[in-house]
Amino acid sequence: MACAKGLDKQDRGPVYVLAKLLPGAATMTTSLLVSTLMKSPVLSVAPDTLVDEAYLLLASRRISSAPVVDAAGKALGVVSLTDLLRIGRLQPASLAGIQPIDLPTEPVSDHMHKGVITVSPNAPVTAAARAMAEEHVHRVYVEQDGKLVGVFSIEEVLSAVRALRLEGPIGEVMTKPVISLPVTATIADATSRLDRAQVTGLVILDEYKHPVGVFTQVEALAARSLAPETKVEDVMNYAILTQHVKTPLYRAAAHAYESRARRVLVLENGDLVGLITGLDFARVLAATA
Repeated sequence: MACAKGLDKQDRGPVYVLAKLLPGAATMTTSLLVSTLMKSPVLSVAPDTLVDEAYLLLASRRISSAPVVDAAGKALGVVSLTDLLRIGRLQPASLAGIQPIDLPTEPVSDHMHKGVITVSPNAPVTAAARAMAEEHVHRVYVEQDGKLVGVFSIEEVLSAVRALRLEGPIGEVMTKPVISLPVTATIADATSRLDRAQVTGLVILDEYKHPVGVFTQVEALAARSLAPETKVEDVMNYAILTQHVKTPLYRAAAHAYESRARRVLVLENGDLVGLITGLDFARVLAATA
């Protein structure tokens, strides 16, 4: 029987503890360990969990991936929203244009990425950030004695950047140009654009070229039962975070952490000039090693 094991811990306290413990943290990146910030226990799914069940689990916990773990506790692979979006786009109903995403009734073991990227709980946070940046993943798992004991995700990266008070304007590390669509686009347009651009989210612009929302893998999968011609504005996420191009990294990270934003939209003179993704923050943290 398919089942999920564990839950991502919701306690967000460590960032406040670190702020008190590490007032001079900018010079202490090597002493800040993964075990200090990681969450545990780890949310996982069994190999026979159906794809749609895995999606509902990831969506309810607001996470982008989970390890696939067998009955003996061995991690076999990882299933992610990127995987679900890819396989959904290849289903007959999607290819025929009947609906944007059509998830098959198949076990996650048929579609997971085999292998799990892990770090030691005693590794510095910079090592975890480097693994995330190099492998282009939004979380790595913490392994001890052959078992997964925690997870270190973008949220923990934001905590570290904030606690270490990393300086420098976000404009120096932002991703550009920004991939966007007009608010008049359909969800079929947006889902196809996600797929072609191989990104996890798009910025939606109004008629004045101002950002008014985002359309991500989460919205694409949530809208999978809607007609392809449904307007993207009907399903986009209105909760966006904007920051000035000269905002220091630690402050942008703090805003992103508190608002649970997955990306920061960067403005200059009111214009959208770039964005900071979680992996951008990971690269910044890794570079401090």
